[in-house]
Amino acid sequence: MLSIIKSVLSKEPLSEVTLLYGNRNSASVMFKEDLSFVKNRYMNRFNWVNILSREEQDAEVLFGRIDNHKGDELARKGLISLRGVNEFFLCGPEPMISEVSRGLRANGVDESHIHYELFYASAEDAQEVVKKHHARVKQYGGQMSEVVVTVAGRSSRFELTADGENILDAAMTNGADLPFSCKGGVCATCKARIMEGKVDMDLNHALTDQEIAEGMILTCQAHPVSKKVVIDFDQL
Repeated sequence: MLSIIKSVLSKEPLSEVTLLYGNRNSASVMFKEDLSFVKNRYMNRFNWVNILSREEQDAEVLFGRIDNHKGDELARKGLISLRGVNEFFLCGPEPMISEVSRGLRANGVDESHIHYELFYASAEDAQEVVKKHHARVKQYGGQMSEVVVTVAGRSSRFELTADGENILDAAMTNGADLPFSCKGGVCATCKARIMEGKVDMDLNHALTDQEIAEGMILTCQAHPVSKKVVIDFDQL
C-alpha cells in the first residue's frame, strides 16, 4: 500500500491521496517514519488519518476500529470524503474489508474501483471452509462434473470433482483468463451467472440473497455438485 501511495503522488502531480490507517496504538504504527516523510513531502496532497483502537487521542473520532460507522463519523467531521475519489484500496483482515467494501458499494461506488489485499481470513471463515469441504466429501465423494466457463465470448471446458479446487482456479489452470481479486469471497470481482447445474459455495461476503436467487455465484468459492455446470461471466 505504501508503494502505491508513493507512486501515485510522485507520478501524478495533480493527484491527492487519503490514507485511513488503523493501528492498536502509536507505538505499533507500521511504516511511521516512511509515512511521515511522505506527509512532509506532499503536505497538501497526502491526507493521513490515523485511527488507534487501544489508545485514545485528542480527537475522539480517531479512537476505535475502521468500519462503516467510523467512516460515517470521519465524513461528518470532514476528515474524509467519497466525492471525487477514483480508486479505493482496502488492505487488512477479511471482516474489515468485507464490511467496508459493502459500505462503499451501498454508497454507489462501482466494484471495479474497489481493490483488495487480504491480511488473513477470519477463524470463522476458515472453519466454515473446512466444514463445507467435509460435507461435500461425505455427500458427493469424488463425483466428477463437466464444467463449461464462458468469458468474453470464449468458452473453456474441463472436468472437476465436487471435493476438488474451486471453479475459478480450475478454469485458470485450464487456460481461461478470468477476472478475480481477493479470492476470499469478498470483492465479487469473480462473480458470474450459473446457466445450468448447481454449485456449492464455501463463503459469500459479497452477493445479496437477490443476486443468488438470480443465479449469481462467486467462482472463487464455487464447487460443482451436479453432473454438468455451465457458467457465464458475460451474462451479469
